[in-house]
Amino acid sequence: MSISGNAPLHIHTLSMDAQSQAQSLALFEALQHLRLSTYFDVSATALYVFDYLLTLEQEVDLIWGSKWTITKLLYLVTRYSTFVTAGVFLWTDVTPNMSAENCLVVYKMDGWLATAGVVLAEVILTLRTWAVWNRHRFLTVCMPVLFLAHFVAVFTVMGIFLSSIQFLILPLPDLKGCLVSAANPIFRWDFITSMMYEGVMLLLMVAKSYQQFREAREISSSRLLNVILKDGVMYYLYLSVLNITNIIVISSVAPDLLSLLGLLIRIIHAMLACRVITNIRAQAKKQVIRGSQGTIGDLGSSVGTVAFAAYDSTGSPE
Repeated sequence: MSISGNAPLHIHTLSMDAQSQAQSLALFEALQHLRLSTYFDVSATALYVFDYLLTLEQEVDLIWGSKWTITKLLYLVTRYSTFVTAGVFLWTDVTPNMSAENCLVVYKMDGWLATAGVVLAEVILTLRTWAVWNRHRFLTVCMPVLFLAHFVAVFTVMGIFLSSIQFLILPLPDLKGCLVSAANPIFRWDFITSMMYEGVMLLLMVAKSYQQFREAREISSSRLLNVILKDGVMYYLYLSVLNITNIIVISSVAPDLLSLLGLLIRIIHAMLACRVITNIRAQAKKQVIRGSQGTIGDLGSSVGTVAFAAYDSTGSPE
């Protein structure tokens, strides 16, 4: 009788122990995810600082002394707003004991800053494609419409995602960061639509570049086209791989890792968009120094003159 009487208590104790172990394991996994997110954000920021220092001399030479244009403004806003975005992400990662309300506020700041930065970088890539097509009348009408549709889709998806986020507040002293417990996986569509839009820009650029090469235009134009084509193809490939990777991550990880690559994608977009401008300006400057014919305009009117730059006949920025 005594044995049978103690059996339910023994089973209940084992059940409680198993539940406690499961909770401990879940807590450990959540803390590991927070640490992993912080590592990714710190690494992405370090990459951007390294790239900034690596290209600062070129920026001073090609951007700072040039006249103020829409391209220069886009470059500087894209370049330096990225530091603000990275700072907000890192502040989120290291701030302890945030409430669920505060976590929602900072996550919305992270999300909107990152999304705005990516869209701004895509403005530069779109202008580059439009200029390659010699500001074609059809594209002058269609590209803004396509970009606006992309813009609305990206911001709508981000709004739905941010409004769906829920946070788990753990009773741990000095817990840093915010732990997402639930979120709408619609977030992946931000990157699907971005990949589709960037793919259209790539096809337009490759088609026009191929046409220009077939027409065997002047050598200076071909050199500039080489820069545009090489940068464009490689950069879009980088972004495509990154977007595909992020879509896979979002589709397969826990809610607290949905934004694992968010800052990295923002930073890569900024790095590539800024390099588009400096690389084309550098090639344009070489052409001016070599005595190439034609003016190198800010957005240009043909492939021979589209350089997102402005130089006088001596090769110095106006």
